Amino acid sequence: MNGNNNIINLINEVASKYHLTPEEVNELTTKYQTDPRDIHTINQELENLGNFYQHQNKLISMINATPNLEPGKNYYVTAFDNNSNIYLQPVSVTVTNPETSEVLVENTFKGYQKHTGVDDIEIAICQIGKLMNFDIVEEYRLYNPNKQKDSVIIRDIVNENEFYDVENLKKRFIKLINNGKLKKEKWLENSENLTVANNKEDYKLVIDYGLNIVKSLPSILEEDYQKIEKKYFDMLLFDSMINQSERDFKDYGILCDKITKRYSFAPLFDNVFPSILKNNDVISVNGITCNRYELIECLFYNYYDKIKERVEDILTNKEKYIQNIDIILKYNVDMNNYNMIMNNFVTNINYFERLNNERILVKNNSNAGYVNAIQMLVGLGIIIAFSICIAYLLYCIK
Repeated sequence: MNGNNNIINLINEVASKYHLTPEEVNELTTKYQTDPRDIHTINQELENLGNFYQHQNKLISMINATPNLEPGKNYYVTAFDNNSNIYLQPVSVTVTNPETSEVLVENTFKGYQKHTGVDDIEIAICQIGKLMNFDIVEEYRLYNPNKQKDSVIIRDIVNENEFYDVENLKKRFIKLINNGKLKKEKWLENSENLTVANNKEDYKLVIDYGLNIVKSLPSILEEDYQKIEKKYFDMLLFDSMINQSERDFKDYGILCDKITKRYSFAPLFDNVFPSILKNNDVISVNGITCNRYELIECLFYNYYDKIKERVEDILTNKEKYIQNIDIILKYNVDMNNYNMIMNNFVTNINYFERLNNERILVKNNSNAGYVNAIQMLVGLGIIIAFSICIAYLLYCIK
């Protein structure tokens, strides 16, 4: 009985601290009043739930307090301020092409399409990507005049450019080989025969596979390739953080400017697969099954020069990023998905930090070993020189 009273007291304390509604208090009471676990564990869960509900309640209050649409505005679009706090911005949405659902959202949202099949997780992931300065497709939630969730607008990544997903590029590349216009190189044969990565060399093949196909683009300039390569490694790091389950050739692509014929990496799209998001260990990259953590390890130990700038930014701003990711998720997803996604981010960023510390330690030990070897050689040289001098003196004495 005392245990139940302690839990009830905890619930009341959390309710007061986070200004919970009577319905939320009843929900927590029903869930925890007979929970047999230790009081510390229950208290931690109640704190997390209370904080989550507080953000959800703030969102509801903000929505309710948003003024009604003014003349000429027919939707609200979600936006975030510099502190990742959400607000509703009244906008006018005009469907300019019913067949493609293309919309014009005033003058600042040109080239968008309206979708209904995008869920809250994907919107949150895109917002997090923008927060961390990754080049990612823009997605915004629309609310109808009654302030209820309506649909999503997504910026058209193609716009005036030509778009090629890498699956398409690969098919063209192989067609040229089959027609005898290109020689089939060893890397392609090795990559095509690989289905599951098992060792370091396999993981290097996985990573290089996509880059080698991009290199096959006709008339690609080295300057363009270097920019594409940088964003390619950004993609691999971001996928590692969000526990992406699949990033195959059809899931990323290249843009070509119709006028200049210059190439660039398309903003990241298809950034989450909720149905299998809970599988933390497996990711399909370029059609090859990989262990997520071994892939990350390969990036840190074999391609660190390619990811160094991004990793340093993530680790330097770790606390700020985690704090803002926490807020974005609380405003967008339910409690179960919040716990899962937040845990993924924290676990993976901590893994980045651990690998980086190990890499530095290995490098320092290697340098120390090199210094010790030089010191031994210098010492040996001194001994040899001293021995020669002694021998010479003895010879002169004789």
